[in-house]
Amino acid sequence: MAVEAAVSRYLAAGHIDEVPDDLAEPHLNVIAPEVRETRCRVVETATRLWRSAGDDPARLAALRGFVEAGEGPPDVIEGVETLLMRLLAGSRQRLAPTEIDWAIDELGLRDPQNPILTADERRQIDERGYVNLGPLIEADHLEAIRHRMDDAIAAEGDQSGREVSQMHGIGRLSGTVIKSMNRDGLLDVFFSHPRLLAVVRHILGTSFKYSSTNYHCPLPGYGHQNVHADFGWGADTPENVNAIWLIDDFTEDNGPTRVVPGSHRWAEHPSGSRVDGAPRDLNASVPGEQRVLGKAGSCFVYNAHLWHSGTQNRSSKLRRAQHAFFTRAHRPTQMDVLAALDPVTHARFDRLQRAILDLPAP
Repeated sequence: MAVEAAVSRYLAAGHIDEVPDDLAEPHLNVIAPEVRETRCRVVETATRLWRSAGDDPARLAALRGFVEAGEGPPDVIEGVETLLMRLLAGSRQRLAPTEIDWAIDELGLRDPQNPILTADERRQIDERGYVNLGPLIEADHLEAIRHRMDDAIAAEGDQSGREVSQMHGIGRLSGTVIKSMNRDGLLDVFFSHPRLLAVVRHILGTSFKYSSTNYHCPLPGYGHQNVHADFGWGADTPENVNAIWLIDDFTEDNGPTRVVPGSHRWAEHPSGSRVDGAPRDLNASVPGEQRVLGKAGSCFVYNAHLWHSGTQNRSSKLRRAQHAFFTRAHRPTQMDVLAALDPVTHARFDRLQRAILDLPAP
């Protein structure tokens, strides 16, 4: 079918030659049953081991005991060990902890009941697992961001998003705020807005850092994802926070995010979840799920253990969004920040921004 010029610039990044004629025809991510079963067992076991202890040394001991006992098929044992060791291999914090501590004071976030969030917003975060902070970016700023992202997608083409992940039918850019595309600070809002950071502080406490910023744009006819959480297994306490900045309006038709309110409290990951004894169909709807709708410029922030996914873009236009991912200060980041860091962009970050990014001075 004929496509708008704006959409055509995204085809290479989405690894497609054209958009489908029927934009409503499902494009599902099908996983072979035997692969699904193995993955389910890995995630179930990782969840059990993680929840069996309250700190990393005890979790590491539990993992070593599991591996030494040979409790399960080799592919499950190897999968669990690989999954958990990424987080249990020691602290990955680059700066002294005093830097993020100083930043918390500068931001006015020391008091957990600080006035940057309302009591109702904190209640929504705790009970539902997410909050929509509403529009935080002005129209002219937003339009400049659209142009910047569109140009970057066209320039990176089929290499775009490679640092973290590439997805069929979705244009992606990884590490946007630390690359040269942010040399003038146009994209700083995505990781440093005080209202966003207040939500991160509410969920993770006072010791956190930036993990990655990833631009995500499902093309017409694409965008459906398996339901997932942004932490690899179930956990009792939150490890990550994610934010979706709406660069375009999120409507019923253009592939908005679906969420399952309250699922962040289940201490269970969809991939390690079973229905009637069988691994859950991750393509299917989940009882109680809702779609995130909102105006461009809004910031939707969620506990990253919340079950969610993208839905299929059934419109003829792009649905642009920017994700900002945060983790606990001692954890590894989603992407290799230092490898992707542009030196000119790095040089203009101030002390507060470097503390959030966990970056040393240039």
